[in-house]
Amino acid sequence: MTPAARYAAAIEIFDRTLLGAPAERELTRWARGNRFAGSKDRAAIRDIVYDGLRNLRSYAHYSGVGGARGVFIGRLIANNEELTSVFNGEGYAPSTISNEENTMIYSSKADMSLAIKLDIPDWLVPNFNGKDEYSVLKERAPIDLRVNLKKVNLDNIIASLLKEGIKTEPLDVAKTALRVIGETRKIPQTNSYLNGLIELQDAGSQALVLELNFPNHGKVLDYCAGGGGKTLAIASLISNNVILSAFDRDPDRLKALSHRADRAGIHVELLKKDPVIKDEKFDFVVLDVPCSGSGAWRRTPDAKWKLTPARLEELLETQADILNTTSNLVTENGTLVYMTCSLFASENEEQISNFIERVVGWKLTFSKHFELSSGTDGFYLAILNRL
Repeated sequence: MTPAARYAAAIEIFDRTLLGAPAERELTRWARGNRFAGSKDRAAIRDIVYDGLRNLRSYAHYSGVGGARGVFIGRLIANNEELTSVFNGEGYAPSTISNEENTMIYSSKADMSLAIKLDIPDWLVPNFNGKDEYSVLKERAPIDLRVNLKKVNLDNIIASLLKEGIKTEPLDVAKTALRVIGETRKIPQTNSYLNGLIELQDAGSQALVLELNFPNHGKVLDYCAGGGGKTLAIASLISNNVILSAFDRDPDRLKALSHRADRAGIHVELLKKDPVIKDEKFDFVVLDVPCSGSGAWRRTPDAKWKLTPARLEELLETQADILNTTSNLVTENGTLVYMTCSLFASENEEQISNFIERVVGWKLTFSKHFELSSGTDGFYLAILNRL
């Protein structure tokens, strides 16, 4: 496919995402319906679509033209590229820029509001406090790997991956983290991945787990386990005397964890019933709660356009409910860990402050923000101890 044809495909996909369709689903649907497109074409189209989602408002502002076509006209303008290189009507390329569109383009030079500069909905501006670091969310996210140090050391895995065409470098933010440089698509086919030596995981998420001091014996629970990324990271750090359990209120999300655990050579007890109902007790409970995901919007940029005030309020209620109910699972002198991939104070320190005021017998012993400026996704961590 020519670069212009890739843009035409991206416009087709993007128009559906603007109507609310999930971007990943539409990309998959397009790929299945267009088998002629090679892997490089699919990757390039995906990059165009996701870049458009990350920069939706600013690109639309640059062009002044509506719809997906306008967003990608704005993308070319933002990157100082010739519009005729794509919008030329040749072959499978998008049609040429009309006189009406030209008029709109050259009249759309008004100053941008902060919301447009940050590429977020207007109502979210107070949550971002105008910090420059949030402009990172407009860029493509890096790809990081977590090394299973129980199986291999960093030097050996770096060398092994390089032989398989994957170049990486270690990161200071986490001793288990490698950042991929260049080729990333082949990672799931490497022997290192298939043999459980590495997992795809943001370095900030790894650093979060490395801050935790797990007991040398007893029971550890990952309550909001999801696909199991943090569960596996925890398993690589705890001793063999610790019983590790995982639970998620959506059991379908746990299906991948069993296979991933086998690949990594670890044992995790997958709980089918909510331990809250069974009133079990654990020495250490980890809560990676459902949240806005604002700290990871580089990876899921369509999520920021779907978030509403009502949905955020619903998430805050869910977080408070999880804190309330799971606090009863923790033994005396035990630890409750709360974490989010959110940048919003309402989901982070305010949530913890409200919990301590609401529930007697808890003390905040440690908290930390993992900032976007560190080169990772944005996270929040709070460690509480039961008195």
